[in-house]
Amino acid sequence: MAFTDFNAILAWLKENNIKKTAAVAAAHDLDALTSVVNARRAGILDAVLIGDGTKIGQLLTQLGEKPDAWEIIDEKDDNKAARITASMVSEKKVDMPMKGLLQTGVFLKAVLDKNLGLIAEKALISQVTVAEYRQENRIIMISDCAINVAPDYNKKLLIIQNTVELCKKLGIENPKVAVIAPLEQVNPDIQATADAAMLTMANWRGQIKDCRVDGPLGFDNAVSLEAVQHKGIKSEVAGLADVLIMPDLAAGNILDKSLRYFAGFKTAGVVTGAKVPLIMTSRSDSAENKLNSIAVSVLQSL
Repeated sequence: MAFTDFNAILAWLKENNIKKTAAVAAAHDLDALTSVVNARRAGILDAVLIGDGTKIGQLLTQLGEKPDAWEIIDEKDDNKAARITASMVSEKKVDMPMKGLLQTGVFLKAVLDKNLGLIAEKALISQVTVAEYRQENRIIMISDCAINVAPDYNKKLLIIQNTVELCKKLGIENPKVAVIAPLEQVNPDIQATADAAMLTMANWRGQIKDCRVDGPLGFDNAVSLEAVQHKGIKSEVAGLADVLIMPDLAAGNILDKSLRYFAGFKTAGVVTGAKVPLIMTSRSDSAENKLNSIAVSVLQSL
């Protein structure tokens, strides 16, 4: 079964009594705590809250919760809070880490510590924005919007593989992967087009499995059959893409925020490629976005 929206994911987790535990670094944030409280009330998440204990208690009270019903670790220093969070995952005291009100770099420095063993050797972690594509009643994925700044061919290959694994968790078998570039023709002066062509060939030769890759494709030709017909593009992927592989972080980040702030898309931000899910959302993300991210991460952990 392929999930079509976040409510369906949440309902499935509840129906199947699936619950995980997260450690939340710098949990003294209203939106982060709102999402964790709602996930707990839905029965899909327990949490250890690490951060400014006084603020956490005040916010829990504001949300109608009793602070003494939660495990709270008072640590106001972001670096130490992130380290405690990552260590708890490494020691299997919790299932996954979650980023609260702290910078992405601080969070990643802790979870990527090789001594903690959360990342396999030679693995590449990458971020995926999961979005409800309401016009077509399905989910679409965009990567990478937050971690890999200027991925080359080899990194894009791993990003595709990471995203395809997430697709499987969401019930999307043999996903259609569009490698995005400014134009559909290969232009040696535009590296994104050359990378896209090589990735397409690698897929045809079996080097990238369990999906269908095509590119270079413009954003319009990846998601709009009308645009495909106008341009006369022949492709199994064009207009029907389940996954959009972005040329770089800047393009991915701008698209991610445009979908949310201009188009009102519901989204989740998750990390793939690690041994455990990493719940890593932007500090400015809404409580709803963070709850969606928790739900997808819990599903990802199965």
